Amino acid sequence: MAKTRTLGPGSLKIGASDSEQDFSADVINTALEPSTDTEDDDNFLDGHTEGGLQTETWALTGSIKEDFSMDGLQVWCLKHSGETLPFEWVPNLEGTMKLTGDVTIASIQFGGDVKTKNSNDFSFNASNVKAVAYPNPKA
Repeated sequence: MAKTRTLGPGSLKIGASDSEQDFSADVINTALEPSTDTEDDDNFLDGHTEGGLQTETWALTGSIKEDFSMDGLQVWCLKHSGETLPFEWVPNLEGTMKLTGDVTIASIQFGGDVKTKNSNDFSFNASNVKAVAYPNPKA
């Protein structure tokens, strides 16, 4: 089986299936980024050591092209800022996996350089991240 190595074409949808917001047509890059933090070891008087806890957090990040409309992603994010919603990201429609979980929506910047089609970055805290089998439509 050939490996799928290119990001896109794919899809990124956030929200419940009856009211999801499709980011796919506006996203110019996206990633699901883990961050691992490990506490220092504790050393005890009797000489033993206990390892520090390791925690992992995730962020769904990317950039969108700006859309100055009431239906644009920036307005949607402003309206839903602080809400935790499910997401589904299919990195490539020809691949065999998708990533799912929950994200906490945060507002996205408005504006940038004048007379430019600006892109603005987003970063949403993610939880319950899972890789799930995705049906390949050509299989």
